[in-house]
This record gives sequence, C-alpha cells and structure tokens, in this order.
Amino acid sequence: MQFVLVDLPDRVHFYPFSLTRSLTEIRVGIYTIKERWDALLSSESQVFTIPYLQGLYQAPFLEQEDVVLYINATCIPNEAIKKAILNLKEGESLLDEDGKWIASNTKERTIGNILLGDPNAKKTITANFIKSAMHLLQLNATMIQSDFNQVIANGSSLMVDASNRLICPENIFIEPGAVLSGVSLNATEGPIYIGKNALLMEGAAIRGPFVLGEKSVVKMNACIYGATSVGPYCTIGGEIKNSILMGYSNKAHEGYLGDSIIGQWCNIGAGTSNSNVKNTAGPIQIWNQHQKSWDTIGNKMGMLVGDYARFAIQSSINTGSYIGVSSNIYGNGLLPKMIPNFSWGVIKGYVLDKAIEDIQNWKKMKGFQITAAEKEVLTALFHME
Repeated sequence: MQFVLVDLPDRVHFYPFSLTRSLTEIRVGIYTIKERWDALLSSESQVFTIPYLQGLYQAPFLEQEDVVLYINATCIPNEAIKKAILNLKEGESLLDEDGKWIASNTKERTIGNILLGDPNAKKTITANFIKSAMHLLQLNATMIQSDFNQVIANGSSLMVDASNRLICPENIFIEPGAVLSGVSLNATEGPIYIGKNALLMEGAAIRGPFVLGEKSVVKMNACIYGATSVGPYCTIGGEIKNSILMGYSNKAHEGYLGDSIIGQWCNIGAGTSNSNVKNTAGPIQIWNQHQKSWDTIGNKMGMLVGDYARFAIQSSINTGSYIGVSSNIYGNGLLPKMIPNFSWGVIKGYVLDKAIEDIQNWKKMKGFQITAAEKEVLTALFHME
C-alpha cells in the first residue's frame, strides 16, 4: 500500500514556514509530521504539496490502477486513527466528527476529488488536528510527552557520568553518541529527550519538557525552559523558553528567545532578544500573511521566523513579530512587527542571487549545500511577491 501525505488546503495557516517547504517537515514534539506518520505506519510515505514546492520531494509515482491511501498531514496520528485508515475500503474516506477530511482510499488522482470523496462512502472518527503555526506552541508539551512514550517503549537510554545532575532520571532519554558533561537536566515537569551525537556543554541547565535533535549543541551555561523543541544540527545558548527551532538554526549566544518558532537555516545574532509580553500585558496582534491582516492571539507571543532569516547582533524584536523568509535583518530600536520576505534591514530589498549566495555560505558552515530544488523554490517565492 502506498501512503501519500497531503498538506492542502491547510498549509496557508502555517506561513511563513510552509512558504518554503511542505507541512510534513514542520516539527512539533520530537519529530516532524512526516517522521511521526512514517513511524506509526511503518512505511516511507510520499508527499503531495503545492506545485512550486513539489520539486523538493520525489513526486508521488502512482500508476492509475493503484489504490492509494491519501492522508491529511495536519491530522495528529494515533493507533485508533491508524487502524481506521488501514481499514478503509477502496472508495471510502475517513472524516472527523465535524466533517474534516482525514484520509481516503482511492484510485483518484485529482486532489479536489480526493478531498470531496464519495458522500455515500464516508466513515467518522474522533481526531485532533494541528491548526496553525501558533498552535504548534500550544501542542508542543503534549507532543513531546506522546513522542517520548514511544521512544522509551522501543529503546534504552544512554548512561551518563557522575558530573551530570539528572533529576527524575526515569523521565530522561539520551540517545547513543550524545556527550554531556557537568549538565543539569530536570525532568520533573516533563520529559527530556537528547538526540544522537548531540553535545551539551558544562553548566547548561535544562528543565523539561525539552527535545534536543541529532548533532545539535547546547553551549555553556545555557538556561533552557520547557516546552522547547530543538531540531537537528542546531546550536543554542543564552535563555530559551517555550520555543521550537525547526532545525539547522542557531541561537548560540546570550539573549532571550521565548514563545517563538524559528524555521530552518536561521541565525540569531549575539545579544538579540525578543519580547513575548506587552508592557500593558494586553492582547497581542500578529500578522496573518494569508489574510494580509492582523490577528489578535492572546497576551503572550514571541515571533514566527521563516526559513533562512538572520538577525544582526543586539536586535530587539517586538512582541508578536512575523519575520519573512530569507531576510537579512538589522535596525535600531524595536524592529517592525512585520518584516516581509527577502528583506534587507527591515524592508524588502534582498537581491535574489545575493540571497541564494548567502544561504549557500551558511549551509557550508554546517557541511551542507543548497540544492537546485531549493533555489527553484526561493526563485518562485521571490517572484510571487
């Protein structure tokens, strides 16, 4: 059976992150959406996304006569949903109790027809969905716990030396190859997961729920509060609380990062801090890129930062900021709350070729190269503006 994760039409609620990659790459808890579905299905799923992003992924190769299980990428998987999906007969669709599409078993290839399905062949089940980019922060603690339960059921934690202080060690899992020395890990309020070949330097103090991805680094004397998830190949330091770093990004120096989501291949300069509460303790508004309007979202929110964005040292980031893709950000005082894609300073003006060249330079620092498909995505996005 072939499984195809579909990120339409909900991807518009996940800007700026879904501007440069499929929703299936979005990280919450320990895993990305795709990693979580693949583990549950014990199969490598394919990705169906918007045309200008499809080149990042192997296009689903589907013979017309093949039956395929199409799955809504925003549905949060569990064993009951897995069973219901696998039990679908050809032509049947699975919806939640409010009528939101979850999955279809079909030979259909037109996405509109897949989402509509046969009105006489629909089953229902209770389900939860990831609703938006900001919803990721609300879900992160729960998803860390859920993912952690799967991890401990399938493996044993690495033993660490006596220089480390582990509080509630039964709630801590350390993968092989991780190196820790003189670190404080407190899992009283939530689990702590340390990925393969990660490095935690002396003096780091971490409270769960917390995730550190493969080959990521926590620098000396870092102060990390839950619920925080750090993806692979990140470097973090200073003070961080209730945030998600998708992967390959740096917040390596002193400064505060709170209630924020950072995309891939971002860099936060030394001394940079964001506000997450207004001085009035009043409601916060954040830019809705899809609606081109401001949404009121509560009284605590840091920033959403698109892929390839970089902040100069000592940047002061306003409460509830939306930072576009591939922005080279600097400026005096509090920065604007909305910085568009391809900004130079705080206004649009980053030349495309220069932006791609600079991204390549940053990728080289972690041993990677920008791909032709990534360049095509950036070019398409640049010309959409």
